[in-house]
Amino acid sequence: MVNQKFPKTEKLKSTKTIESLFLEGKTLSKFPIKIFFLPQEGIAINLAAFAVPKRNFKSAVDRNRVKRQLREAYRLNKQLLEKNHGKKFVMLFLFIGKVKPQYAELDKAMVKLLKKLQNENS
Repeated sequence: MVNQKFPKTEKLKSTKTIESLFLEGKTLSKFPIKIFFLPQEGIAINLAAFAVPKRNFKSAVDRNRVKRQLREAYRLNKQLLEKNHGKKFVMLFLFIGKVKPQYAELDKAMVKLLKKLQNENS
């Protein structure tokens, strides 16, 4: 059984790291998700953060729902990155859609993105 938890230790919280993600990070997109990522030396696990822009979803309830769905899609598919020859990333998943997504659509996009990320750096 693959560990499918998403503990606090895997959450990206460092403002400095997030800033450097936007400055030096590369991006990949698969509508409706865009991922900013940076290969990171010296971390034991992949770190991930999730964002939904306020201008697309005025209501916090909607933003939080989309973030929950993104987190869930990541949690269930993050093992796709495990086979990455010890390479670890800091990642920020940005929701770029304008309407509330179906979970299945998010899940599909997440799988494609994680595979792209793995192939790009293998």
